[in-house]
Formats: sequence, C-alpha cells, structure tokens
Amino acid sequence: MARARAVLDIAAALMLAMPTLSSAFASSAAGSGAWAERVQILYQSDTRSVLRRTVRVWDLNPEKGLDFTWEPAAGQSPDRTIASDGTINGKGRLVWRVRGSASYDPKTIYSSYFGDVRNGRPDGQGRLDLRSGEVFEGHWLAGELDGKGMHVDADGNRYEGQFVRGVPNGEGRLLSKTGEIFVGSFVDGLKDGKGQTRLAGGTVYTSQWVKGTEIGGSRPDVLADARVSGLLKAQAGGGDADKVEIGVIVDQRMTQQTDTKYQHLVRDEDVAIYPEDNLYNDAWNGTGQINTNNVYEGPDWEDAPAFAEVDLNTTDQSKVKLDRLEMKVAASDAYRKPMLSISEHFGCIGFRPDFSVVNNGWGDAKDMKMSIQFTTVDDDGNPTGQPSRMFTKDIGGFADGVDVSIKSVLDEAGVDTASLETGRFPCPSVDSLNVCRSQLTNKIKFGEVGDYLSNFNQAMTLHAIGKFDYSWADDQGNVYQQSEPFRAQMTMAIFEVPESMAECGDGGGGSPEAMRYQNIEFPIGKHDYMIPMPVRGNKTISAYTARLKMWSAMSSIHRFSIAAHFADGSVRESKPVSFFYFRPKQSLFETKTEPAACYLPRQMIGCG
Repeated sequence: MARARAVLDIAAALMLAMPTLSSAFASSAAGSGAWAERVQILYQSDTRSVLRRTVRVWDLNPEKGLDFTWEPAAGQSPDRTIASDGTINGKGRLVWRVRGSASYDPKTIYSSYFGDVRNGRPDGQGRLDLRSGEVFEGHWLAGELDGKGMHVDADGNRYEGQFVRGVPNGEGRLLSKTGEIFVGSFVDGLKDGKGQTRLAGGTVYTSQWVKGTEIGGSRPDVLADARVSGLLKAQAGGGDADKVEIGVIVDQRMTQQTDTKYQHLVRDEDVAIYPEDNLYNDAWNGTGQINTNNVYEGPDWEDAPAFAEVDLNTTDQSKVKLDRLEMKVAASDAYRKPMLSISEHFGCIGFRPDFSVVNNGWGDAKDMKMSIQFTTVDDDGNPTGQPSRMFTKDIGGFADGVDVSIKSVLDEAGVDTASLETGRFPCPSVDSLNVCRSQLTNKIKFGEVGDYLSNFNQAMTLHAIGKFDYSWADDQGNVYQQSEPFRAQMTMAIFEVPESMAECGDGGGGSPEAMRYQNIEFPIGKHDYMIPMPVRGNKTISAYTARLKMWSAMSSIHRFSIAAHFADGSVRESKPVSFFYFRPKQSLFETKTEPAACYLPRQMIGCG
C-alpha cells in the first residue's frame, strides 16, 4: 500500500504531450481566422453590479459559425480585462460552442480555453481543451504554443517539451498510448536526432531519427520486451500477438461531458488513470491546504465513473483473428487516507472560537495534533505579514469529523474570552462600524491576537493558519504519518445594528449516458481475478476498440492489464494500468458547538 500511495505523484504528472498538431490547430498556427464580437452581460464582483459590454476575440474557426462566451477569472474585473474596443486582455475562460445551444449543455462545447489572453488571443500561460479530446497546455504567444508546453492528441498520445510557433521543436518527450516512451529531439513536429526509447515492456534502447524515420539504433525484437507486456511465446515468432499493440487510455471525448474528469499518464512502469481536478488530487495525496473546499460537494458520487478505451491495432495493418479479451486485475484495494476540510462556524451568537474538521475519506484520522498561528490576510484571503507565535493543541482521533475549539489557545494568548462570551455589542449604524470596532478593542483585552483582527461586514474575525499532524492505517495494517496545512476563520464579535442586511443568496451534471460501454465495477479487497470483456462483431480485425465505464464503491486503487487472446494461441498483454478511483464518503458529522440559544439573525453577519 505504501507503494500504491506513492505512485500517484500528481506534481510529476502535470506536463506532457504529442509531436504532430491536429489539422484544426495547425491551421490556426498558419494565421487563419477572423475577429468575432458580441454583446455580453458580465458580473463585476467588487461592485456587485453587472456590465453590458461588447466583447471581441480572435476566432480560429470562423467557418464553423460558433458562438463564444468570455468569463474573467476570479479577482479579474471585467472592466480591466476588456479594452475600449472590446478586445480581451486578461485572465479568464473563453468557451466556443454551437451557436444557439444552451450554455449548460457540455455536449455543445467546441473548445474551452482557460488562461492568459492578450489582444483577443491566448498569450501567456493557459490550457485549451478541444471537443475532439485534444489538449494544449503551456506558454502561448499570439495564439500559438511557444516555449514549454504539452499536447495530447485525439488518440491519447501525449507530448511534453519545447514548441516554436505551435509546433514541437527542441527537446521533448513523447508518451504513446501503447506505453512506449521516447525522450529526445524534435524538429518541425517530428523525431529528429538522437533519442532514447523505452518500450511498453520496459526495454530501453538508444535510437537515431531523421524527419520522423528511425535510421539507427538497436530496437529489440518484440519478444525481448515481453517481461511486462505479457506476450506468451505460444509458437515461434510470437504468432498474431507479435503484430498487435494495445493501448489503454482515458476516453477523452466522454470525460469532457462528466462532472468528475479523469486523465491518463504513461509512466515508466505503468499507465496511471487519475482525476484531473487538483482539489481531488490534493485531497488524495495530502498536498495543498485544508480549507472550506469540501471534496464531497458538487458531483453525484453515486454516478461518477471513469471512461476508458482499450485500443488494439496491428502494426502492419494486417488482419488477425481475435479469440477473446479479458481484464486481468492484480489488486483492488481501498484507499483509507482521510480527506479533510474545514467547516467554519458563523452566526447565532457573536463569539464563535471554533470550527469543525470534516472527514470525507474512508479511514479514520488518529492521534491528531494541531499547530496554529494567527495572521492577517489580503483581499483574496492569503496570509500576509508576520504571523503570531505557534500554539499547539491535541485533537485526538475521529472518523466523520471533530469539533475544534481554540478558546483555550485564546486564553493562553491573553484574550479576555469571558467578556467576549457574555457580551453583546450594539452599534448605532453601519456607518458607525469603524468607531464601534475601535471602542471594542479599547474596552476588551485581545492580548497577542489584537494585531490580527479583521473586519468582515458586521463581524470582527480572526484568521488562523497551521497544520494537522495525524496518522492513518490501510486495510493491511500499515500505518502512515500525515502532516497537512490548514487555514480557518473564526468570529470574535458581531456588531448589532438596527438596519437589516441583505439575505445571502443560493448558488445555482452528472455522468453522461454511455451506450455500448461495458460496465466494470471493481470489488474492494479482491486480488488476482479476471473480468471477461466480450468482443462485439467480427473477430477478424486490424483494429478494435473496447469502451469501459469503470467505478467502485469507494476511493480505491486498481491494478490491471488487458490480455488479448488470439485464435492461434498467442496472447498479448497491455502495459499495466494503475487506476486511482476517486469517490469520497459522505460525512455524517454534525457539530456539537451550536449554542443553546441564539440572539443573532442570520443576515446580521452578511454573506459568507
């Protein structure tokens, strides 16, 4: 299990791609396109108002008659991202979709770009996803990848490396969907020069290329590379299996329509299939920061499969007789690491020196200890300046969640918690809040945290940063030590004014239908078993694709390979696959910190 957990190193998996550009993208690299503009209603968060503006962008595919929408990134004012003539300059999301289609229908999206835009074109860091399943990510210049970047083609091949005007040029790495990895130089999108190739079975050799053609090297016979790829030498020459390559990848077209998107990465030892969302990967690995982002919220986890395709192709386009396909599963193991988030406590009464830690993972957190400091924050909630000294507190063990009170920490810091607990703080009007805050800090002792108090509408709040140290165990009894940073906000006091403040508003998918997909449910805790994969249609093939809808009852790791059995008795196996299935548990935790009686209406603290 230790190795199973370590293999999902998302930080090392983010940037990789493909050597030849699609015809659609290549045409854009040649400078084709036209200006497109429309009138759009944009929300301006800093003033809580809407703007009606003409928006102008460069359309790479004017012949398709697509429509577009522009959404500035969080913290980017629409006024600052749109020039006087409507041209976009800033960071945000640009989506092209079928004209006249519903904005909520993901099947009508042609392309989606998120990142920096200058003069209406991608320019800076960004990522482009096409309807075909292609992905382009990296540094852009005037609408083309230029510098370090990556491209995943529609077939699932992936390239990472240098681009010049939209085309791979320089050092790069090509990860073929069959599991082969090439590291070397590229010229005008083709392998050119010296490189190193790792075959799907793990055999490594040095190769020489000219304009995409291999002219030198010591490429081994496929039989010499059968250690991992599983070719059984049933007869001399390897039989039909000798002619076949097998690729296992994420079905990129289907995954674009799902709430929970998966991606694949060809690695030296296997093909990893894992979620695309960094929030889910951080929760899995214990990276990132524990805050109010709860991984259970949003998707329908009862219907959140990963879609994959298994592609068989003969290397010489000849036909072979396929007998059967099967999935050979080495292990299906539960993933028990806790997945934590913060539930902040607001309202009811003015002094709420507590919060909850909610666990949406499938294992318990044990022997948790908290280290905590207080800090000031900027407009985006990020810590600024020098924090307070460090305080510590034992939290203990828990399953679904635990309440954490810092009242004892505040006492240690010299805060008059008794006065905050029993006091009520009227203020004549909203316009008088600054005066009321000053009077309160002069009246009540805030000790070491006085310099870290913040104002949030009618509330005086305190921001905390720190880390949780705890342990957890897998089903085999192995114990892991975990340390994860967190941040939280607590209410120290509420100023009660006669005016009523506005009520908070409510914010306003699922898995697509997957016809002809084989439903694969992986059982938990089962090892060394086989799942038959029925072959549809004519079994004499030069190419065949099987589509899989894979899921399990909980977050788990599944290791398998696809074995193709041929009529002549030979067998070919795919490169091993490690499938990291993400399905958090619903936490049934309910806080025990709700006061017995409330004196504040919900709207007194504004929208949080």
